[in-house]
Amino acid sequence: MTQATDRRAILTMLCALGVLILLDASGKWLGMAGFPVAAITWSRYMGHMLLVLLLFVPTRGLRVLHTQSPGRQLLRGALMVTISLLYFAAVRSLPLAQATAVFFTTPMLVTLFATVFLKERPGWATWLAVAGGFLGVMIVVRPGASLPLVPTLLVFAAAACNAAYQTLTRAQSQADPPEVQVLYAGLVGAALMTVALPLWWTPGWWMHPDYRAIDWIVFALMGVLGATGHLLLARAFKLALASRLSPWGYMQILLSICVGWFAFGDAPDAIALIGMALIALCPQLVRLQRRSA
Repeated sequence: MTQATDRRAILTMLCALGVLILLDASGKWLGMAGFPVAAITWSRYMGHMLLVLLLFVPTRGLRVLHTQSPGRQLLRGALMVTISLLYFAAVRSLPLAQATAVFFTTPMLVTLFATVFLKERPGWATWLAVAGGFLGVMIVVRPGASLPLVPTLLVFAAAACNAAYQTLTRAQSQADPPEVQVLYAGLVGAALMTVALPLWWTPGWWMHPDYRAIDWIVFALMGVLGATGHLLLARAFKLALASRLSPWGYMQILLSICVGWFAFGDAPDAIALIGMALIALCPQLVRLQRRSA
């Protein structure tokens, strides 16, 4: 891999993370404006599906719908919808940066899942990174402190679903190309939220007098942000190895601090910043172990 390709992959990764943080912020914005969480989630996946179909059907035709494992793709899509519902419900009352930090329990849970279900044997540095990252999350959350309990637990639940989603995605990556994986995430999500529409649709919810034009613009852009972020991620991982890009994923915490402060005036205190730094730094122990091996 050339240095130019490496830099392009990192830049693509950072752009993807920026877009996905804007997606999270948009969900928080709409939730605070009073939009139903289910309606926000429906828009996110319907727009996602339509954009990916628009991008790939003209060049690939209906072949883009072909998958080696429909059942696994259905389960991936169901998990992704669950993640969105839980996360959007949580960030209505959680600061964006703290929610993002708690959500970063995902890599720790992936390690635990791989140990229990895939019989992998992580090294000492991996377990030390998991312990340090969990400590960082506890510092951010500080049980009994100012963060509300139920939304925090919803983010933990979303992280657990995300760990399962990532495990399935890794298992499916050799069978289906990235664009098929991204398409099915939107397709399944849109289908599930549309089928469930009688369960969440409240007549007149869209007629709230406090809704503004900017709220509807954000609502319409949810799917565009979601699809764009995941397509950029897929492109980044196609350009470079996951081991090269994964450390940059923790830039998402820094981006969430910036966006949360700019959009909502939320600024983490010094103790929360220490916890976030610990979450970001501990995984680097794994890289040091690999270099010394």
